[in-house]
Amino acid sequence: MISYKQECITKGMIIMSELYIARITTKGQVTLPLELRKFLNIKKGDYILFEKKGSRVEIKKMVPPNDFDDFARPIRERFKREGITPDDVEAAIKWARGVTE
Repeated sequence: MISYKQECITKGMIIMSELYIARITTKGQVTLPLELRKFLNIKKGDYILFEKKGSRVEIKKMVPPNDFDDFARPIRERFKREGITPDDVEAAIKWARGVTE
């Protein structure tokens, strides 16, 4: 595995990024570098998510359902308190995406 750091200047800000190179096995497997496993707090048995974005792929640690429930609970409570329905949420998403029917 090879890693190196690079600096990128964007809009007057210096952004440090770390690049990692790994080799794919004949079975299509790749070992996630230790530094990235530590950064994402990934341990044996954890699930990771691969999200394709154009020509790029992002790797994220999957959030266990209990953690998500803890995250979503106050949002659900606020929606209930303010009378926001699932239809309201869907309409807001369509509006944000610029979808018109």
